[in-house]
Order: sequence, then C-alpha cells, then structure tokens
Amino acid sequence: MLVVPLAVVACGGGSSSTRTTNTTQAADAAFVAAANKVCIASDRRVFKIGRLTRDPKGWADTAASARLALREMTAIKPPPDRAEAYRQMMRFAGALTLAIEEVHGALVRKMFYLAATTQIAAAQLQDKVHAYARAAGLTFCQQPLTNWPA
Repeated sequence: MLVVPLAVVACGGGSSSTRTTNTTQAADAAFVAAANKVCIASDRRVFKIGRLTRDPKGWADTAASARLALREMTAIKPPPDRAEAYRQMMRFAGALTLAIEEVHGALVRKMFYLAATTQIAAAQLQDKVHAYARAAGLTFCQQPLTNWPA
C-alpha cells in the first residue's frame, strides 16, 4: 500500500501538497516509533528491577534506567509540530529523574519521610511527562512505569 505513493513521488507524479503530507506523515511515524522504542526499552529495564520498596537499590537502578532513557531520547529529533510538547516532556522527564535520585538518597540516609514526600513530587512530575508525551503523540510513553509503587 505504501509502495504506490512512494512510487508516485519517486516518478515526479502527484501534487506538492501530497508529497509534503506523505513526508510529514512519515516523519511523524518515524518519530513516534523511535520514541516509543526508547520508552519500551526503558520500561523493560524498570520491570526487571521489580517493585520499588524502601530498599535504596531499586531506586538507584530506576534512576540509572531513567538517565539512560533521557540520553536515548535526547538523540531523537521531533518534527516541528511536535517539538514544543517533546521539549516540555523532556524537561519534566529530567526533573523526574532528579526526583527519583532524591528518593534514593533519602532512603540511603534512612530519611523515610523525605523519601515519601519526594516520591509524591516524583509522581506529579511523572503525570506531567505523560501529559506531554500524549501531546507529542507518543503512545507508549504515556504509560506509567511498571514498578512504580501504588
């Protein structure tokens, strides 16, 4: 089905707006696929960590996974119509990563009240990440992490 429009464009047939629409749709699809791939890989890493508890190790591993996902997502360039939502998503994802690191640090110091308070802030940041992922059209990146405490 995709061969026909590509063949028309390659042969010089079709209108300029059709070529632009096809190019835009292809760029959007590639962007969504690349970002969702990062989110799926990150979620799989987090799933392997298991349910988060007061044990700081799980939080350290989750923070490391978040840092890796941020690096991978930074390499992805969104199409212009999704760039602002993606920028905001990344901004909140960076803040979420820092909050996860702070939960880890509080647990290491056995400051459980601080860890719980910071976890609430992290959950609010995660909600913002999901909202901007939805605005950017990233279907899988809208999902909560599989090991996030209830």
